Amino acid sequence: MTETYARTGQGLKADQQRVEAELAVRRSELLQTDEAIRVASAQLVRLLGGDPLSRIVTAEQAVMPLELTAADTPAVELVELGLSRRPELAESRHLVYQACQRLRRERFAPLIPSVVLGLSYGGFGGGLGSEITNTSDRLDADVAAYWELRQLGLGERAVRAEASSRVRQAELRQAADLDRVAAEVVTAHTQVQTRAGRIEVARSGILAAEDSFRLNSERIQHAQGLPIEVLQSIQSLAVLRREYLNAVVDYNIAQFQLWWAAGWFSEPVTALPAED
Repeated sequence: MTETYARTGQGLKADQQRVEAELAVRRSELLQTDEAIRVASAQLVRLLGGDPLSRIVTAEQAVMPLELTAADTPAVELVELGLSRRPELAESRHLVYQACQRLRRERFAPLIPSVVLGLSYGGFGGGLGSEITNTSDRLDADVAAYWELRQLGLGERAVRAEASSRVRQAELRQAADLDRVAAEVVTAHTQVQTRAGRIEVARSGILAAEDSFRLNSERIQHAQGLPIEVLQSIQSLAVLRREYLNAVVDYNIAQFQLWWAAGWFSEPVTALPAED
């Protein structure tokens, strides 16, 4: 349209060149996007150990928001779920229990004897009795029990202090793990909520940009303006569509992060209905 207007003298040649430059920018963005898709496919194939020459594509025509967790799930419930299901927290609990058991063992160590069992067998003499002519075989079993007081009791105190310190360290690591898991759940939950709002804002903006494009197109069809006036509506629509795409991708990432932070609990994965 700008070319026609410029050729007939109704528009400027500069307007036509401006639109051609905009078209070149759009084509360059398409090439960059195609490159990014191919690179992402190659990286995914490498992670999956597949054929390097194969290409992974999606069956969907557009990126759709995923609903891995219910939108109305309170953050406190997700935190409780993460604290009860995350495997590293189970490890922390076992480490604390192990340290407590060691401390308990060291406290009662001086009272518990060490037992030594021995078994020996001999031949060619030395059997029962005191006569040298007794050459029958001999089997001896020995049992010994002894108590140990290390360094006159000072060593026992030092060992118990070390065991108590290990308990405290294990408890502090467990508390740090609990705080970290709770923070991860709350962060992911917050990102899910805010990014869902970004999707709605971008969707509303797209509708407004589409209306603007339609109204400007109708004005041009009725010879009430120049085709170049539509360019701003096209640019706004492109920016908002890109923002919507980024918002959906960020929302899906937050959903997976929340799903992982809450302990890999499983719920049906569904996609939101596509916009007409």
